[in-house]
Amino acid sequence: MTRTLLFDIDGTLIDTGGAGRVAMNLALEKQFAITPTVPLSFGGRTDRSLLSEMLSVHGIEVSDETFDQLRATFVLQMPDQLHQSAGRVLPGVIELLDHLAGRDEVRLWCMTGNLVETAQSKLRHFGLLGYFEQIIGGDHDEQRDDMARRASAMLKTNFGDLATQNVVVIGDTVADIDCARAIGARVLACCTGCHSREILSAANPCAIVDDFSDTEAIASLLLGAI
Repeated sequence: MTRTLLFDIDGTLIDTGGAGRVAMNLALEKQFAITPTVPLSFGGRTDRSLLSEMLSVHGIEVSDETFDQLRATFVLQMPDQLHQSAGRVLPGVIELLDHLAGRDEVRLWCMTGNLVETAQSKLRHFGLLGYFEQIIGGDHDEQRDDMARRASAMLKTNFGDLATQNVVVIGDTVADIDCARAIGARVLACCTGCHSREILSAANPCAIVDDFSDTEAIASLLLGAI
């Protein structure tokens, strides 16, 4: 049976050097002539929730119109900010994806809080886009659990019920662990993002690693040991 691996992006595959936060702040300034004054907490959240909060905390009514305006401007800012930031691919990521790519027993998808368009920008910038068959993004869901349910529904629609029973979520936040549980998936936590090993361990993932440097060991976990 094919196993679906749902990789998070920020803090799991890459570190953008803060490009997303800068791009979102610039979008508010360019679209609404407002300088951001309230810092947002980004870890594990969807861009749907972040963009809505960015509007509301700066006194802008959250409507379909204002959301779409901020979203479109944010998407336009992302490529330039990626080029200007000191981002990087995290240790072992390329080697691991090379190891997994093309295997008959593996389906590589991204499940990320990023908008699909900004996820594509990030993955393209760092040379990772070609590894993934599908991107489930945070365009529609305020909560990550709902995004995971949408990913599971897509697997069921495209590949049948059995596809939803052999899924691993890979991420760096407690929200990744929680959303895996919401769909009955296994979860591998990595200590490469905003949450410490102690915090991640307390959320009881199936396994936890410092990073992806040990390709064989990580692949073994992902392909059957968890």
